[in-house]
Amino acid sequence: MKKNWNITKWCKAITDSGEDEYTHRDVSGFEHSFRLLDDDGEVYAYGKANAIIFAPLYHYMNEYGCTEIQYKNKETGKYETL
Repeated sequence: MKKNWNITKWCKAITDSGEDEYTHRDVSGFEHSFRLLDDDGEVYAYGKANAIIFAPLYHYMNEYGCTEIQYKNKETGKYETL
């Protein structure tokens, strides 16, 4: 069964290498871009989902301390907090 979202890039703020790391995961058919942030507004990860959902935030809330998920508005091109 295919997951309904995937992380596409881990940001240098949390990687061991100190550089952005792309996951190369399959996101075909996922039309909604999102990013995960901590309470200081630091972006930890970018991803794609097949719907606007909170699942990525819930998944990484405890592991990385993510407190916010933002989805990219297709009309404005800007990320907006849910």
